[in-house]
Amino acid sequence: MDDVIQSLVSRFGEEWSQDDDANLRFSLNVEHVLRGMEGIHLVGDAEVADGTITVHVWVDRPIRDLIGADQLAYDIFGRISEELFLAERQFASHTLRYRFVTGSSRHGHIGTLVFAGPHASDFADRHQLRTRGDVRFHA
Repeated sequence: MDDVIQSLVSRFGEEWSQDDDANLRFSLNVEHVLRGMEGIHLVGDAEVADGTITVHVWVDRPIRDLIGADQLAYDIFGRISEELFLAERQFASHTLRYRFVTGSSRHGHIGTLVFAGPHASDFADRHQLRTRGDVRFHA
């Protein structure tokens, strides 16, 4: 993801993702979109710092598998992404994160969508146990 972002910045210029007004408008749009979705709740406001946007959402339903997690993420991204779009799934301790980059040739947005709450935590922890081959994991 870092290489892709660097390529976009090289192509479109250093200011591509650093436009505070564009990032603020984008984050306000994200908050508006997320407030209207079922199955998730926005946790606080979107954070904009150093040209990066972080959005925390509380997942209301159990996440059963990777397809379900990605479907939820892409339901969100389908509503907020622009002409360019790329996402990278990352499992963290008790959260599932989707780093993303979206925008156009005029401006870009770099950020992270964070799934939080007990359902997201349970899924992230189960996935990490499975991929590590932990003896406590039972399929």
